[in-house]
Amino acid sequence: MTRTSLDLDELVERWMLLKDERDLVSGTRDATRLGFAVPLTFSTQYGPVSPRLG
Repeated sequence: MTRTSLDLDELVERWMLLKDERDLVSGTRDATRLGFAVPLTFSTQYGPVSPRLG
């Protein structure tokens, strides 16, 4: 993957949670919200990702 510079509008578009996503995240404990929100946002952009085994 190559790195590209993103302006503020692109960052907001890529990383802002939609209402349904915020509802999912609000059900998690404070300590795990960010840990849940980042993979959720990533998977909505790029599809589900699973770790390789072996």
